[in-house]
Amino acid sequence: MRKTIIIAVAILACGLPSMAKSKTLSNFIDKVSSSLVSFDYSFSMKAANSKAKMTGSGNVKVQGSSFVMDGNGLEIWCDGATRWTVDRLAEEALVESVDDSADSYATNPALLITSVDAAFEEASFWASKFQGKAVDASVLSPVNKGKYSMDIAQLKLFFKSGTSILVGAEVKLNDGSISEIVVSNLEFSDSLDEKGSFRFDEKTLTDSYVITDLR
Repeated sequence: MRKTIIIAVAILACGLPSMAKSKTLSNFIDKVSSSLVSFDYSFSMKAANSKAKMTGSGNVKVQGSSFVMDGNGLEIWCDGATRWTVDRLAEEALVESVDDSADSYATNPALLITSVDAAFEEASFWASKFQGKAVDASVLSPVNKGKYSMDIAQLKLFFKSGTSILVGAEVKLNDGSISEIVVSNLEFSDSLDEKGSFRFDEKTLTDSYVITDLR
């Protein structure tokens, strides 16, 4: 569940390839690269050969290699070096180091943002429909399978028609699973100078928490 939620957010974040051909995608990249980005999201994921769907929602703020995500009962804090995943209901916390390993690319949307120029290229750009509304669709293909693409076969980013405002995404994995993500309340703010805003304060955890430290 934790990894699925993070991948859903990473899908939103990974629409930042330097290989972009369309003006819409290029403008979006420019805004993200110089801003603190925040948005709300909801997603549904249907596994291949299954009628079952996984759904969720939450909110994210991300800047460079740092992010904070709150969704589906989980808080995830990453300052670019250390990632805390906190389940307040279960009173459990997981602490991990962040590096450039394959697993980190699959579980750290911020790290994917900063490295996605090696991961995707824009295959096409055309007018389409998303959630019943007119959009511009940027269709992206992974340059390589596996490490950098997170086993993504195809990624579609949907922008409000005639703008660079991201409203959603659709991702198809190599196993045939498909996720649809709706983005709302997307905002670009001035970048923060301090990484402390993304650093988890472990003092907020009581003695009843079980903390697993994998660093």
